[in-house]
Amino acid sequence: MSVLQQLAVPSIEPAEINISRRADELRERKPTDVNSNAVLDKRRQFLRESLGSEGVDTFERVINGDELQPVSYLTRGAIAARAVARIELRGGQGGYGTGFLIAPNLLITNNHVLPTAASAASALVQFSYEVNLDDAPIFPVNFRIDSGTLFYTSKELDFTIVAVEGTAEGGGVKLDEFGCLPLLDVTGKASDGEWLTIIQHPDGARKQVCVRDNQLLERGDNVLWYTTDTKPGSSGSPVFNNDWYVVALHHKGIPETKDGVIQTIDGRDYDRATMAESRVKWIANEGVRASRIVQALKAANQNHPLLAPLYNATPASARIGEPKAASPRLIASPKESAIVSQDRAAVFPIEVTFQVFADGRVVPGGNRSVAAAESFVIAEEAAKKANKAARFDAPFDDDYAKRKGFQADFLGGGAKSVGLPELTDALAEEAAPLIKPVGSNKNVLHYHNFSVVMHATRRLAIYSAANVSFAHRYEMSRPSDVWRRDPRILAKYQIEGWYYAANNFDRGHLTRREDLEYGSSPVVALQSAADTCHWTNCAPQHSRFNQNKQIWQGIERYILEESIFNGNVNAQIFTGPVLDAGDPDYKKIPFPLQYWKVVAALDSAGDLFATAYIASQEEVIAQYGIEVTEVPFGAYKTFQTSVVEIERLTGLKFWCGTTGKKPLSGCDPLSGPPSTSRRRRRRAAGAEESTTAAALPANYFEITDLDDIQLSP
Repeated sequence: MSVLQQLAVPSIEPAEINISRRADELRERKPTDVNSNAVLDKRRQFLRESLGSEGVDTFERVINGDELQPVSYLTRGAIAARAVARIELRGGQGGYGTGFLIAPNLLITNNHVLPTAASAASALVQFSYEVNLDDAPIFPVNFRIDSGTLFYTSKELDFTIVAVEGTAEGGGVKLDEFGCLPLLDVTGKASDGEWLTIIQHPDGARKQVCVRDNQLLERGDNVLWYTTDTKPGSSGSPVFNNDWYVVALHHKGIPETKDGVIQTIDGRDYDRATMAESRVKWIANEGVRASRIVQALKAANQNHPLLAPLYNATPASARIGEPKAASPRLIASPKESAIVSQDRAAVFPIEVTFQVFADGRVVPGGNRSVAAAESFVIAEEAAKKANKAARFDAPFDDDYAKRKGFQADFLGGGAKSVGLPELTDALAEEAAPLIKPVGSNKNVLHYHNFSVVMHATRRLAIYSAANVSFAHRYEMSRPSDVWRRDPRILAKYQIEGWYYAANNFDRGHLTRREDLEYGSSPVVALQSAADTCHWTNCAPQHSRFNQNKQIWQGIERYILEESIFNGNVNAQIFTGPVLDAGDPDYKKIPFPLQYWKVVAALDSAGDLFATAYIASQEEVIAQYGIEVTEVPFGAYKTFQTSVVEIERLTGLKFWCGTTGKKPLSGCDPLSGPPSTSRRRRRRAAGAEESTTAAALPANYFEITDLDDIQLSP
């Protein structure tokens, strides 16, 4: 929500006092000086009910302006913060808000954040979107809203409550691990002049808290007015008193006005047409009273079972105490977050054991093995190179009709055209059908700059074909990955996050996100990259395989770097799993042991060439399995092979040329007679021999360094 949109949110009730003058007045006075005896009596009663015998002493301290707090104040705040989440809006123009859990599986935010059940159904709730003690980003845990179970909204009081699914996307993480912040249908939780706190996601940023100069100014029948720093995106945040009880739902900012005209920070009339939004002078905030929200729900006869814990909450039961179990997610990314960052990792205290991967993903572990210790070293090295957190992300575009997909003429057209792979008749029968075919297209899923065809029974891509350019790139930190189901084919044809739970499989991109982060603007580039996070472009890759950037993930970059000095900055990359009938099962679904890649580009003369590769994890999985982590980095093998061999393994045909019927294999440097410079890599003396080395086919050449790649006959 922008500043202008925030200004458009109406106030629930007018303030009967001058808010600006009231703020100046309270800076010099104590709560006991500005509240009536009736208000103070209610405050005393609430403290007695929530704190017992300690309530009397606390009351005297609070009303006399004594702001000393026990150290447990900070601990309670950290626990309260767990229940606060960022809401990512997917439909329309996108945007962000804040929300928090008020009962198990029940979230509250503003009506102007989630005005309809449809807008709620498409939104994503992200917990732990924050930084850890090293200021490194923690990757969020994503939950879907279940608006079909419960959705209630009040435009009058600007609140929406909605059910949230109990398990995170990808499985594993339960919603109840984040606790809840009940709203209480009692008064006396705060009096004028007391200090308040808001935990929020301003501008959709990582979770923040304002701990200075936050004061309750005035109470209305429905709202509270208070000072604190907020921004668009803070809408729906909890407003706390000093004991971390929720006193209000943050609703909007209040600008200073003069004769009905909004004022700027330099005392001028604000002109929306000519002045930047940052010039608006904010003097206070408005929040909907917690007690009024509960009363409105009861008056509307909202008796859903999910509301029972809210209605039954008391000052004593709602007081934040020690959580049932400490959650490592306060300092580390959750193992089921489905968010992977290529170049960040966090370093964790030695007392807590984690399995830390080079891509920043963290999994709680048991005893520190050699491999686990190695992972810590990886994490430390990656942390030194970590970029700053992404400052912005592009809103997801849910209009799939705009996506043009792979373009055959990307390298120049004519003789340089390379089309999508052709499926044999038998393989075409196995392709997952589009729910709504588009013309003659019955199977191809088009995304921004790449296209995918899915295998119906294997639930993995037959191929992913991409246009990659080194041009139009921007220096940006990578936003969090958010994996999505493609609505154009049935869900039963897609493997989602549950398959990757509690094992060493990564959600491996087929077409890499980094390859597609280009476009005419930063927003276009981010949208292109984000499209790679569809489950259709995902395949189970052992964590060490997925991290092997030096070889498998470095092939296309190496080829482009070899061509870029000749002005050729584009390439076409085809990739996918080898779907073999003998692949082993995991969770009753076969997983591939090999992956293939074909790269087409232009040589120094501007002529088309293509090279092909195979990466195998068969040997290491046979030796180590997928349930353990003691896997040496060098255990995965990558080979250059021929395009013809890829065709044999996959049942695909690769074509190029003006007519689209010239075999791409004719542009392969390995298609001709063996070159005297082409040699098979030999192991160093004394090195352990693999069980498959002796049986290596004649047209396979092991790549131990990118310079081993053959780009010419």
